[in-house]
Amino acid sequence: MSQKKNQRKGSAGHPAGAKTGAQRQAKGQDQRPADVVPVRHPAVSVSQVKQDLRTSGQQQGSPGMLVIALIGATLFMFFYLHIMVLPQMSALSGGLPMPDHRFTYDVAALAELDAAMNEAAHGQLNWVHKTAGVIFPLFVFLCVSAVAAWCLPRGWGRWLSYAAGAVFAVVDITENMLIESALDAGGEGAGLASAFTSVRWVLLVVIALWVVLMILGKVRRAVAERKAQIAAGSPKPR
Repeated sequence: MSQKKNQRKGSAGHPAGAKTGAQRQAKGQDQRPADVVPVRHPAVSVSQVKQDLRTSGQQQGSPGMLVIALIGATLFMFFYLHIMVLPQMSALSGGLPMPDHRFTYDVAALAELDAAMNEAAHGQLNWVHKTAGVIFPLFVFLCVSAVAAWCLPRGWGRWLSYAAGAVFAVVDITENMLIESALDAGGEGAGLASAFTSVRWVLLVVIALWVVLMILGKVRRAVAERKAQIAAGSPKPR
């Protein structure tokens, strides 16, 4: 009798409408759609990747900004060395110009300059040669190399530009050492130092003209490409 009561009590504690967790989970699985379409990720083409990289590069900045910065720094170093510092050195030499500002000179010219300069003036010229006299030719090399890489396609034009900048840097720095050596020797060795000074000036003028021509060529090509794009996008006359 007690067992039947317990059974009725147990059935009353768990109504027939209640479902176990396993039954609810099975019902949830039955309610899912039969045909589940898998998610397909869009395919990325090579052209799309190139376009994204090009757009990203344009957003981050143009290499032309670096080229303009190098040109500005090179012009500043030229102004500092040849317009400000070296002309002021003439005040320490009785008004005589420095060999760096001459195109040619001989033994007598350097001997006169050496006699007019005291030990402090020699030290000042040596300091100028070791600082601005080294920085300026290195900036010229970096400037012509950056302009060539920006304006010219891959080929011999770039390599000749790199070589011209490197040769100028070597000639200019070597000229500084030859001038110092000739002044210390009372003018001996002025011929070789004068030859390096002349070559330095010729190379500097040629490199400056070449940089201008490269930039003008790039601007002309950019204008032509822009005109071609405008012409291709304009509607054709009927």
